[in-house]
Amino acid sequence: MTTNSPFAEWDKAFGDPRLCAAIADRISFRCTLIQTGTESYRFRVTEAERRSP
Repeated sequence: MTTNSPFAEWDKAFGDPRLCAAIADRISFRCTLIQTGTESYRFRVTEAERRSP
């Protein structure tokens, strides 16, 4: 699973802070989290397309 959002911002996507905490807890249990610190190519392209007429 990959995401460009830190766990702290997941409640915006899921809408419910308790649900968000439960999902993050289950996903991150006994796993390795890798933070690349890079920007998403797809996100950058989508934003550029939205700005162009």
